[in-house]
Amino acid sequence: MAMQKVTKQLPKKELTKYDYIPVYLYTEKDGLNRITVLKEVGKESYLVAGRYVGFTEESRLYTPLTEEEMKEVEKTLKIRSKDSTIQFL
Repeated sequence: MAMQKVTKQLPKKELTKYDYIPVYLYTEKDGLNRITVLKEVGKESYLVAGRYVGFTEESRLYTPLTEEEMKEVEKTLKIRSKDSTIQFL
């Protein structure tokens, strides 16, 4: 029996509040699979969605990051903008 991966949903209607082109980051541990980061339009606020795995009619699906990956991504984003707000999906 195969284990299903945990996924988190980002409703498509929420995408309008973010820049059209996402930022993609890679971690030291996994340099092949990119992490989707969405920047809120006109703000220094980021939503780290995770790794894209698919979509439904209403949402995009992402796999969540590990604690280690979250810290690495947060550190990278803080280098870009010290005053930024960072949230994880």
